[in-house]
Amino acid sequence: MTQVAAHMAGLMCLTLCKLDDRAAFRRWARTARLAAAEAGDAVLHSWVLAQEAYGHYYSGDLQEAVDVACHAQALVPRTPCVGAALAAALEARAYAAMGCHQETRDAIARAEAILARLEGEALIPSAFGYNEAQLRFHEGNALTHLGDAKAAFRAQDRALELCAPGDYTDWAMTRLDRAKCLTDTSGVSEALAFATETFAHLTGPQRRGIITLRGREILNTLPREQQVVPAAREFRELLTSETKVAGW
Repeated sequence: MTQVAAHMAGLMCLTLCKLDDRAAFRRWARTARLAAAEAGDAVLHSWVLAQEAYGHYYSGDLQEAVDVACHAQALVPRTPCVGAALAAALEARAYAAMGCHQETRDAIARAEAILARLEGEALIPSAFGYNEAQLRFHEGNALTHLGDAKAAFRAQDRALELCAPGDYTDWAMTRLDRAKCLTDTSGVSEALAFATETFAHLTGPQRRGIITLRGREILNTLPREQQVVPAAREFRELLTSETKVAGW
């Protein structure tokens, strides 16, 4: 029963993370961690901590995300499993957001190595699996944060090629990473037009949470004078309308 409780609480963490409900995420993360510890299953515990690490990452608690991700990997030092792969990829993204180049690349390499040893159900695209499509999205996101647009484009191309039909979150987040890269390689207007097109393919409920959060991040990192160009104003209005609908 404790294993089931840990799995269910971990799924709640994932859902609340995507919705950017930070207070509820923290409550469920604590429940998941306690249940996993009581179950005494290191592989399950690693998976639960990986979900928690993602919540810290999207909450902006980058060092906490790294610490929890490292703990998730340390629990299973000789056992390739989904939790360890997820955690290594998240560690890379958090380090990249902090501008730590070597640590990012080391973590990506670790995620690659763990993924290469996964098999069977562990590779099924689900909350309990991890595959190349997810890794390429995570790699592309990390490289985007590092400002390595050329390498990020390659990872994004592969992520979009492999993205499962219906996985609108990874699809949209990958495209928003591309929009961020385009601000440096093709100009702000083209980048924001691409971001706006991405949002246009999503329903209102699909846009909410971390997808709108990522859109705001892209807009807010632009130089002040570029935040008032027509494409930026259009994108800001789109984000503002989603924020009002969601009640943020």
